[in-house]
Formats: sequence, C-alpha cells, structure tokens
Amino acid sequence: MSDYSRAAGAYWAALVAAGAAALGWGAFHCLSFAGTEWAQLVVLASLVVISGMLPVKIPGTKAVVTAGDCFVFLGVIYLGVPAGIVLGALELFTSSLRISKRGATWAAMPACMAVTAYVAGQSFYLALAAHAGLNERPLGFRTYVSLEQLILPLVLMSLVQYTLNSVMVAALLALKSRRSFWRCWRDGYLLSSWTFFAGALAAGVVYVAISRFGLLYVILSVPVIAATLATYRAYFERVAEKTREAAEVSRLHLATVEALATAIDAKDQTTHFHVRRVQLYCERMGELMGLSPSEIKALKAGALLHDIGKLAVPDHILNKPGKLTEAEFERMKVHTTVGAQILERVNFPYPVIPIVLYHHEQWDGRGYPEGRKGEEIPLTARILSVVDCFDSAREDRPYRRGMTPEEACAMLRRGAGGHFDPRVVEVFMHHLPRFEEEIVVAGLDNRGLTHEEWEHRDLLGEDDEAAQAAHPAAAVHRSDAPHYLSQITNAHREVYALYEIARTFGSSLDIEDTVSVLVNKVGHVVPFDLCAVYLYDEEKGYATAAHVSGRHAELLRGRAFAPGEGVVGFVLANRRASYLLDPMLDFAGVELPEGCQFRSMVALPLAKDDRLVGALAVYSAEPRRYTDDHLRLLDTVARLASDALANAMSHAQAESNALTDTLTGLPNARAMYVRYEQEAARARRTGRPFQVVMLDLDDFKQVNDTYGHKTGDRMLREVGRILHAQLREYDFLARYAGDEFVAIVQDLSVEQTSELRERIERAVSKFSLHVRGDKHARVGISVGSASYGVHGDTLDQLLIAADEAMYSAKSFHKQRTPEDEAARHAEVGTGDLASTAIN
Repeated sequence: MSDYSRAAGAYWAALVAAGAAALGWGAFHCLSFAGTEWAQLVVLASLVVISGMLPVKIPGTKAVVTAGDCFVFLGVIYLGVPAGIVLGALELFTSSLRISKRGATWAAMPACMAVTAYVAGQSFYLALAAHAGLNERPLGFRTYVSLEQLILPLVLMSLVQYTLNSVMVAALLALKSRRSFWRCWRDGYLLSSWTFFAGALAAGVVYVAISRFGLLYVILSVPVIAATLATYRAYFERVAEKTREAAEVSRLHLATVEALATAIDAKDQTTHFHVRRVQLYCERMGELMGLSPSEIKALKAGALLHDIGKLAVPDHILNKPGKLTEAEFERMKVHTTVGAQILERVNFPYPVIPIVLYHHEQWDGRGYPEGRKGEEIPLTARILSVVDCFDSAREDRPYRRGMTPEEACAMLRRGAGGHFDPRVVEVFMHHLPRFEEEIVVAGLDNRGLTHEEWEHRDLLGEDDEAAQAAHPAAAVHRSDAPHYLSQITNAHREVYALYEIARTFGSSLDIEDTVSVLVNKVGHVVPFDLCAVYLYDEEKGYATAAHVSGRHAELLRGRAFAPGEGVVGFVLANRRASYLLDPMLDFAGVELPEGCQFRSMVALPLAKDDRLVGALAVYSAEPRRYTDDHLRLLDTVARLASDALANAMSHAQAESNALTDTLTGLPNARAMYVRYEQEAARARRTGRPFQVVMLDLDDFKQVNDTYGHKTGDRMLREVGRILHAQLREYDFLARYAGDEFVAIVQDLSVEQTSELRERIERAVSKFSLHVRGDKHARVGISVGSASYGVHGDTLDQLLIAADEAMYSAKSFHKQRTPEDEAARHAEVGTGDLASTAIN
C-alpha cells in the first residue's frame, strides 16, 4: 500500500472494518440455518465461485460482469440478507483474485460488497413489505411472492447495490490516484449499471420458475443461461479487440502528431521535455478545473500543436535574442491564425482549434489575434497560456538562461489579472508542488542542467563516453529524447548562427570588430580550446595573430607566420584547409605550461577572389575532435569572414586614402580637422593646452618655375620628411594646401615653441635637392604658431593667428642684418638635426 495516500489508507481501513463487521454479522446468522438452507447456500456459493472465476470485462472500463449478481440476489430472496452478504463477499473475493495481485484489493472489494449487500438486502425487504403488504423477515421468504410483487423491490435492491458499491469503490480510487471522483466513477462504473438490473431481473425470473415448475426445469435451463453468458463473453471480447485496435490506431495517430509537433517545436529550439511537461500540466489542470474528457484530450493535443503555426515565422525572428521590432512582432503573431487554419483540415473530434487560435489572448484584452478578454477566452486556452508561459520561462534557450522556479512563479503572480486568468494562476500555483513531483517521477525534468552542460549537451553522442562521463546529467536527458529532435534543433540552430554571423559581419567595417566577432561567433558553431584569426600583410610577407581567444591565448597573441611556416603557414601558402597536421607545429619555440598540449586543429585560409586576407585556426586538446560537420561549418564561416574582412580592409584603405595626401604620404587637411577635434576634446578634459604651427615654404614657386612641377613635387616630399623628423612621435603633421604644412604639437612652452621654429628653419635652409648636373634646388620656410585657448578655440581661428604670426616673423627676418643672422645661428648651434628634435 505504498502508493496509497494518508487519506486513501484511512478510507481503506474504514471500509475494510465496516465490511468485516457486516460479513461477521451475516456469517453469524448463517450458522443457524437448517440442513436444507445450508444445502441451498452451498449450491449458490458454488455457482457464485464458478461465475466469479469467469468474469467478462466491459471494454473501455475497469468494470467486470459476472453471473454472480443473480445468485447473490437469489440468496437474499431464499435465505435472507445474511446469505446475500456472504455470497456477495465470496463473489467479489473470487473476482479480485482473477483481476488483481494486490492483497489490499482482495480485502477491499469483498468488504465493499458486504456493506452494500447488507444495505441493499434490508432495502429489499422494506420495499417488499411496503409494496406487497408482506411482512417477511430479512432472513428469507416463508410465503410465495409473485413476479409482479418482486419487480419493484428487486429494482430498488439492484439500484441501491449498484449505487452504493460504485460510489464506495470510486471514492477509494479517487483518493488513491488523486483524480476527481466523478471521473473515476464515470470511467469505471457508469456502463456497468445494467448488469445489476439484469441480475435482479434474472433472480426474480428464476425464483418464479422454481416456484412454478420446480428445480429440475430450472437446472435444465442452466445450459441456456451459460450459452447466453458465453455469447456475451464472446461479444465483449470482440468489442474489446475492436476497442484495442481503435485505441492502437488512436495511439499511432497521436504518436504521429506528437512526433511532427515536437519536430516543429525543435525549429523554435523547444525541447521534447518541454512539450511533455506542458501536456502533463494541462491534463492535471483540466481535471482540477472540471473540464470534460473531450476538453482534456483537446488540451493535451493543444499542448502539442499550439505552435504549429510557427512554420510561417522565419527562424531569425523565432530565435532573436533581443526584443522584436514592431514589424517582427506582427509577423510572429500570425502563428496563431496559421496554426488554426492548418488544423481546420484535420477535423479533430474535440475542440483543439480554439486552443491554438486563442492561447495568446490575455485576460485584460491586450492579446491577439482577436483581443478577447476575460471569460470570452476559452478556459482551455487560458490554462495553456499559464502553463506554457511558466514552463517556457523555466527552460534554457540558446539565447537566454531559464528562470528559477521562484522567478517563474513571481512572473505568473505579476501577470495574474492582466496577462493571465487569476483563477487559473491560483489553482496552478496551489498544486504546482504535486505537478513537479509527477514530472520528476516521469523523468521529464531536464531544467536542472548547468549552463556548461546545456551548452555541451548537443556535443554528446552515443559513442562519446568521455563527454557523457563529463556531463552525466546532459547525457541522461539526451538519451531520453528522440535523437532526430536534436538533429532538427541543431540544423535550425546552425542556420540561425550563420544568419547571426552574416548579419553581424555586415554591421561593421572595422577590422578589429570584425575579427573579434568572428572568434566569438565561431564558438557558437564549433567547440574549441583556442581560436586565432591571422591577418596577412602583403608588404611584410607574413600573417600576424590579430585576435586570439581561449585557453593560453597569450601563447599566440601577436605571433606571426610566414607562408610555409607551421600549420598556419601551410594554409597560407597552399590556400586550402588543413585538419590532419600536428597543431603543435604552430607552437614551435613556445614554452607551453605543463600538461598543455593541443592534439587536434582545423585551419582555413581567409581569401577573397585572388586576395589572401589571412587564416582562421581552432585548436583543441582532445584528439580527433573535429568532424566533417565541423569542417563544413567552419568553411561556411570562413567564407563569410573572408568577405567581411576583405570589405573591412578595403574600407580601411579607402578611409586612409581619404585622409592621406597622395603626394607626400602625410595626413591631409581632412585628417587635420579630425585630429584637431580629438586634441581639443583632450584639452577641455585635462586642461593641458596644445599649439597649432603653420609652416609655409619660401621660394617654392621659383623651384616650380625653374625646374618644373615634378621637381617641385619631390621638394614637397623631402621637406615633409624633414619636418616630420623634427617632431615627436605623438605630434601631428599634415599637408594643408599647396606649399603649406600644419603641425599640432602638445605641451610646449613659449621657449620650446621658439626653439622648434628655429630648428625647422635651419633644417630646411640647409637642405638642397639635387636636380641635374651641378644644379640644386633650395627653399626656405616661415613658421608661425598659435595656442589653443589663448589665440582661439577653433581650428580656423588658430590657423589665422598662426598665419599672422608667421608673416610677422617674415617681416622681422627681412629687417635683420646679415651680422644678426650669423650671431643667431652661432647661438643655436649646428649640430645633427635629428638629435635636436624636441624630447
């Protein structure tokens, strides 16, 4: 009795005690029988035992039919209530031995019949006295009673016995199984009522026949009765066989529907366990809310099929990690109407379509597709809305972690009265602990996996013992779910991952962002311990690790490979993938931590048309880690990445060209304005000033006119190189326009600025450009400067101020004598120009 609840156990004990008392009373009175009465009792008992050993089960119920009821009623008529109690208990004990192997059943069924036989027998004699005017004792007839006089008392006795017996047994089953009493009584005993009335009628006919024709004629009619019973038995067996066939066909249909529905749900990354759990929740909620059997069947089917309309929703919307846009949400909403239209062609015998159509309606009328509110929404749809939302929130998805039970319950409480029917939420929350116990017993709770086990679960295979040992919980749950579901889920996850990769690549033209996204997204489709993206530099002739992620990433960060060097070099040289070479070739000369060794890898070239962009490499410590599917996925990712990187590099080149003076290779005026804004922001933030220095070549027009524009171009390039050499690495120099240059320098005092100006003038004046023969071209330079915040706050203001300072300096120089100029040069000195650059 371990499966009996406390209430069921107490009820069983009370029932057995009452039955024992009734049976004791009947047996005590039977002891006073005369010899003839004992003979009658033995004959009836034998017939009862024989009929109890040949029960006929009514198809579709737990009830059985025997001829024993007729003999029990005869015992009541001939021998009184005590004999009826003994015969009834004997009949049920014999039947229970045939249909059950539990001692609790062997005790409960005879006890129940003893009680009902006592009450029914007493009601028979009370009705007989009232109807026929016979004051017979409840210990058997002493006078002949006609069939007309027996009809009503017999009907009453059969009705009392049927009602009391079925109610007591159904109550025990309801307490034991925790199902509704009405359902237990309806399923088990509603169709068996006719057997009690037929038994009572047969008992009356036999009594009259014996009274009128004698026992011999009745005995001769026994074969006819037996043949009739055999006919019934054969008929019921055929009905039972047809019922089993229909049930099997129904089971196959339901299994087909479940297989297709779970396959469709796999498209939405929904697991097999989620569907089964929602079915269980719905069935139990339907029982608690008093739904009819057809509505409960509809709920179970609705739990399977409510999202079938998502076939019409693109994968990238179904699995989008962020909030849907208004247009995406409108597209998502069509799944309810599409699902209902699909199922209209199925013609279910129970109301499934309203569940599918309205399961996203909300209690406050803000749902879809029709904006129904309150009781306008079918109760079945309201139940599904609550349980599906609860279990979906609890389950992990690829783009989010599942809620804890407490968080999911809090979500339902917040939504009660708004999103959800408050009564449904209340009932669900009240019985949730019992639901969860059933789910655990059924082995459907896969919601306790860690994040690592969840991420790793699709890598587990039937022959991957190491992975299963490392993640036993994931392995157990995976073995319970059909393998085809994981394949479907992985296929859609692969499509979504590749879509995300392509979408993300298309959103950025920055090289660093692109390689970072590439490494991040590779981890979504292929497992690795270390991943590196190498970018190839055509001018330098080697590829450098631009981004590295994973264990011991510092080992490869900044590492360079020339074509033919290591596995990556092999891939660069041959422009084809490699997955058979030893990955340790890429770590030659690198001191690895103790115990660190990479045993498998895949490296693929990144190339766009004839342009070599670089290489992608993934490394694993497990041997033979990568399969053909991994290679296929990496090849797809590499092709997407090649296009993205090539576009990013072209953009970077174009951006560089847009900001570079093509003649001198220095930044141009556009770049100067960009750099000025950066320096101005820094100065406002730190309070540290900077200077803008204007440099204008003197006599440059004369060089162009005398030696030609090509010589003038050479002069500009060389002067640009000289000017750049006089500045610090972090100072900025740009060609502004024509023969003008602009420098932006930081943190110079007035004296340092003056020293810089003089050093630049000296360096340029000493330079001469060889033209041809013994001819050399020379230019001079004028320098003026202005300070940010002192002479202006905008670049244009500072340029005007520097230009004015430059022309003031020109005028000053023109007024100086040659002797003053010689003395100035002597003070400054004529050391190496490069060594006198500002430090």
